[in-house]
Amino acid sequence: MRSQEFALRTWVIEHLCTDTDPDWNPEALANDTLAVLSLEPRRAESAAAGWRDLPVEQIGDLRRHKNLTAHADRLLPSLPPGPIKDQLASWASVRQHLP
Repeated sequence: MRSQEFALRTWVIEHLCTDTDPDWNPEALANDTLAVLSLEPRRAESAAAGWRDLPVEQIGDLRRHKNLTAHADRLLPSLPPGPIKDQLASWASVRQHLP
């Protein structure tokens, strides 16, 4: 459900460009996204390299991270340079390697 919420918020940011509500603020969405991720991007990428040998729970966790970051590449252009954008960019690049 969170991934759908993130996708909707990204769509509103992209198409309506409203920043009067904190829910539509790109930085708030980036922070909310990073807050729900339990892995670091490098650790996720490393685990994904041999994902077929992982227990089903770990595969599910990697899939969850992939779903929760589905909007990351679309959100990046709306973010100002800085550490939040860098972290989200890391997830955007790692995402393609997740199962």
